[in-house]
Order: sequence, then C-alpha cells, then structure tokens
Amino acid sequence: MLHQFSNQSYRLIGQASSPTKILLFSVTTLVMVFANLASSSLHADKPSGTPEVNSSALGRVARDIEYLASDELKGRRPGTPEMKLAEDHIVQAYRSAGLKPIGDNDSYFQSFDAGSGENALAVDETETEMTLTGPDGSSIDLKLGDQYGQLIYKDEIELADLPLVFVGYGIDAAEEHNFDEYAEVDVEGKLVVLIRREPQQDDPNSVFAGEEVSVYAYLQSKVKSALSAGAAAVLMVNDSKTVADAGDDDLPRPEQFGAVSQMIPFTCLKRTVLNTILQQTPVISFDGESFNTTKQIEDRIDGTLEPLSQSLPGWKASIKAQFQRKKILTHNIVGVIEGAGPLAEETIVIGAHYDHLGLGAYGSRSAKAGKEIHNGADDNATGTAAVMELARRFSAGEKPKRRLVFVCFTAEEMGLLGARYYVDNPLFAIEDTVAMINFDMIGYLRKDELSVYGWNTSPSFDALLNKANESSGLKLVRPPSGFAGSDHLAFDSEKIPNIFLHTGLNRVYHTPEDDFEAINCDGVVTVIDFAQTLIRGLADEETRPKYERVYSPGSSAKLGVGIEKDDATGLMKIKKVFSQTAAAKAGLKAGDVLVSWDGNTKISSRRRLTRIIKRDAGKSVKIKVNRDGREVLLTVQLNE
Repeated sequence: MLHQFSNQSYRLIGQASSPTKILLFSVTTLVMVFANLASSSLHADKPSGTPEVNSSALGRVARDIEYLASDELKGRRPGTPEMKLAEDHIVQAYRSAGLKPIGDNDSYFQSFDAGSGENALAVDETETEMTLTGPDGSSIDLKLGDQYGQLIYKDEIELADLPLVFVGYGIDAAEEHNFDEYAEVDVEGKLVVLIRREPQQDDPNSVFAGEEVSVYAYLQSKVKSALSAGAAAVLMVNDSKTVADAGDDDLPRPEQFGAVSQMIPFTCLKRTVLNTILQQTPVISFDGESFNTTKQIEDRIDGTLEPLSQSLPGWKASIKAQFQRKKILTHNIVGVIEGAGPLAEETIVIGAHYDHLGLGAYGSRSAKAGKEIHNGADDNATGTAAVMELARRFSAGEKPKRRLVFVCFTAEEMGLLGARYYVDNPLFAIEDTVAMINFDMIGYLRKDELSVYGWNTSPSFDALLNKANESSGLKLVRPPSGFAGSDHLAFDSEKIPNIFLHTGLNRVYHTPEDDFEAINCDGVVTVIDFAQTLIRGLADEETRPKYERVYSPGSSAKLGVGIEKDDATGLMKIKKVFSQTAAAKAGLKAGDVLVSWDGNTKISSRRRLTRIIKRDAGKSVKIKVNRDGREVLLTVQLNE
C-alpha cells in the first residue's frame, strides 16, 4: 500500500513542474509523513545515532528523489523527452531558491551536443565483421548479433590475425588479493579473452567482497588491466551467473557499457563459440588438468583462486567495425550565489550528475538491460537532490565569502561528458575555481559511514572535514585514492582540490532495482547537513585551498605482495613486494618462499593467504621465509 500510494502521490507532484500547477498541500504533507515511515521501516540497518533532521527538509529531499527516480522519467537518459522533465524540475528548484542563471542566453542551461563525443555512436552493421581462424587454418565467420556483439569504439576498427590469449576473468588484484591473471602471460599486441564479472560471486566467503560486487568485477577495472598489460583488444564472454539471471546468453548491446569500450576495441562472444575453441584447444592447469568448457574453467578458478591464464595456440581473430554518429542535445544546469567581500571572485563548484541509464542501453549490470527502466534513485537522484537542497539553504542564509556555483551535470554515465564540458568551457575562470564538491550515490548511509574521496587533494581539507563533522557525528572514511568514476575527476585533472561524498556501492547499482523505496532518506539529509557545514567552512576560509595530494598508505588489511607457486616446494613464493606496504616495512623480498605463518600455518594457495590476512587484520604476526636457502623470521604488522 505504501508503495502504491507513494507512486501515485508523487506522480501528481512530478507534474507540478510549472508554478501554475502546484497541487495538493495535503498530498505533500502526507508525502513527508510517509517519507519518514518509509525511511525507518525499509532500513533495518538505519544508522545508529543519526541526528533528528528537519522534517520539512526531509520532505523536500524525499520528494525530489522520488520524482527524479519515478517511472515517469524513464531513467533520465540524455536526449529523451523524459530528461526534459528532470531538467524542468531542477530549473524550478533553482528558480524558487533564487539562484542567478548563468548559462546560455541568461538561462540555467549550458547546452552542448553529447553526440559529438565518443559515446553517441551506433554500429554500422554493413561494415562490421569478425572471423576466427583455428590451428588447422580453417576459418569461422561469426554472425553479428547472433554469435558475437561489437561494442562501440571511438574509431573504426581493423585488426587482422590477432593471437588469442585466455586470461580468466581478466583481473589484476596482485597487491590486495595476491591474484593476478596477467602475471604469467604475454598479451602485448594480442586479443585477451576474458570472463565477465569475478570469481566466487555471491559466496559469503569470497576473498573479493563476499556477496557484494567488488571493484574488480567492473569492466573499467578489466579494461585498465588489459591496457596496462599491453593488450590490443578485449574479447569477453558472459559468466555463468549473468547467463542464469538472464535465462539466456544475451550479448550486450553495442552501447551498453558506455565509455568503457571507448578505451580499447571491445567485442563480446557467445559462450558456445568459446566452448568450440576450447574443445579444440583446452585450457590446461599447472597440474595438468584439462578444461574444455567455460563453466569448467569458472568452477576451477572459483575453487582454487589460481589463475588459468595461457595462450590459445594457433587461434587468431580478425575484427573489422565502423560506427555512425548521432546527435544528442543536452544541458548542464547551472545557477550561482555570488560571494561577498574580497574573496568573491573565487569559485566553489557544488555538483552532481542528474542523468542515468534510461532502459540500460549502456552501463547496465543487469540481465534486464534494455528491457526495464533503470530509475537511478541512488545513482544519482540522491546527489541531485543534495545540490537542489543546498541551493535552497545557501540562498536563504548569509552570503558566502566565495562564489558558489551549483551544477547538475548531464551525460556523466556517457563518460563524464557534462563535467568535462564545463571544465573546458567554464562559466567562471577555471584558475579562480578553488574547490569542487561532488555528490554521487549518497542514498545508502550505513553504520553512519560516509566515504570522503579527495580528502587528500588539499592539505587544508582534513581540518575542514573534522570541523564540519563535529555536529554530524559521522564516521568519515578516507580512502587512499580517488574513485575513478564521477564528475570530480574532470576538476581533478585541472588540479582543482575536490571532495567526492559517497555512501558506498550496492547490489542495485546500475540495475532496474535502484528505486526510491530502498533509499535512506534521513541518511541523505544527514549527508546534506554535513556538506552544508563543510561548504560554509570552505567558502569562508581565508586561505585558498592548495591542490596537493597527501599520501596515505590506506587502512585495509593487506600484506602487499604479488605471489606465485614455487615449483620446488609447492609453497607460495613472493614475486614482487609493493612499496609502502606491510610487507615492505617488514623486510620481505622478491624471491622469498613463505614457509609458515605465525609458527605453524603453511601457505599453500593464494586463497588461503588472503583469508589468513583478513583473519589476522590488525595483528603483529611472525612469518618464516626461505631466502636463498636459509630460513629468515620476520615480524609483519598488518593494518586493521
């Protein structure tokens, strides 16, 4: 009943984007009541100690999130009529708050053609083909859309006779999980064949992230690893879980993965085709076991967490593809509160992207991609609501000393296009832009933990963050590096200090299940309250923040080594020691063989080592190694 009533009530409010159509005070009042009820009843893990929030603020924020994430807006894909509804809603909020328009022709719009970028292309089917050549010289001409799918690339593709190298899941997690599927193979100038997602999916004991999806499952990570290893192209097959969820081995649509496939020529293959290759040229494990189906390979890697990477001798692929460009007119939405005093010409940008995936034509993680609305409640109706609410609050308060520019960015999901367009075409001098605050996915506040990326882009940020948190009481998590997937990166590339607020990835990310009903609305308001204090402190700080990355070794439990199996002993041998890690500080060296852990535990696999490290997080442990024929005992202090 709550779901049904909520959808109906917000449909009325969503239609009231014009000032002449403000409807039903009673409905708005009920919405605020139900927003509170929904937030408390739908969140068993609601943060303890979250301060009471202003009910009118909660009502405003909840209303904004639910309307932007409603089916009426069909996933807010740039260039669609529904995106225009989202734009109208944001513009009305800016206008009501009294923000000064600073865009084209004194409007709130900074318009550009997203189709002129690399993410608005279609495959020219008449000029796209793929051929596999086997060890015996016979050729297989694959059928586009049936046996393989070509993903969008920034240029035409013409690759001839690329050798095939199988790299498992295509994961390089050497430092964190002692698992590197590129360590023992040469992929320079070759086509890497890999499996989608990651090993041990939905396994609560997974070394990656338990039942959650880890960063190593994302295509961005796979492509980055392939590029780092020198691969010329990527050939991906669906994993068995994706196939099971979809009920079929569906090929991704050409534009599904957005900007990811712009980085390297990227083709997808049906599992049946890869199995045909494996029947002739099976993958062989180090102990001689033979695998001639994709499922067998998945089961082996899941069970042992040992790479099965190897060349597929005699197999080559030739890929040809051309692409057609389409036009997409879209808009950043920009409003300004001018500063007062001697710092008035310095600018702080407060931003969030308001676009999402539509029906999941690109970027979707779901088997329902292209078939169901991806509403994007957390990603990023929550961040957009934060920008609108902060605009209201700062407009109603004392003037800041620095100028505040509020930007709802478009086309973030197409490759940060809106943010990059703003940086390349700034409405205020980029050299006078002193900081950028970005909100992306702030709807899942759990255990009061708020991730603050970019905290280390300026030495002055730490004190400002701690001061702002005095009244919020959040647990600020400071990751050691920036999250490579949101609008702050466009500003970071210009060496502008930046902070990205984020409440964490979740299982509904980039799926049709990212709906309003699961959003922790009072948590969103808590983040906004914190951000308001932070921005006020930043706006009124007499000293301009300086861009300077502050090093942090991180706080996760890591040893900091890359390992391989030692053929002579069957134990694990250190292949590489990463700098500034527990291993480096303890004096471990490349070539050391791990004899025992804390006295008697033998390390016989990567999986076992990773689990022991997690078990002993925060402890000081004794590690015995064999170094050049003699045993050495070292003490390692693991992080919490």
